[in-house]
Amino acid sequence: MTRLLSLCCAAPLCLLAACSTQGVSSDTAELRNMWRFNLVPKSAPAVMINAFDRFCTTGPRDDATLRAAGYVPLPERTPGARAYVIDDRRPAIAVSDKMCVVQAESRTGQTARFQNYVTATYPGARAIDPAPLGKNIEQAWSLPTTPPSLIATERTVSLGWYRYALIHFTPGAT
Repeated sequence: MTRLLSLCCAAPLCLLAACSTQGVSSDTAELRNMWRFNLVPKSAPAVMINAFDRFCTTGPRDDATLRAAGYVPLPERTPGARAYVIDDRRPAIAVSDKMCVVQAESRTGQTARFQNYVTATYPGARAIDPAPLGKNIEQAWSLPTTPPSLIATERTVSLGWYRYALIHFTPGAT
């Protein structure tokens, strides 16, 4: 009985030692525990629009703002661009000096909701031909901002699922 008691008391210490996080960053630990379907989740249209408005148009596109909202950066693959994810139903976000992208799985109502957002938020927005911008660009608007910028939507296929992205691109940004 005493031997069993000492084994039970020692077991948590052995488990803690075996589960050392030495050399693993907090970002890596959080990303490894993330449900893979939340990397690019099925976000409701309103959630997508709110994220786009907050991180791509009105708020700063910086690491501190995204981390404060609970996002974790993915390992950097493209110099100057960074993707962020969160383990809930909010969309993935990618930012650079010139572009901000919000992406989620396609859901009903996203297209109409975003068209309404652009019309209400940018009354001077002018619809432009999306074809020159890329094969997956569905809609695009030129914005009368300083510097001039574009907003576009993109629909792609990944592993048989459609993804929808909202893009804010400012070519002249520094």
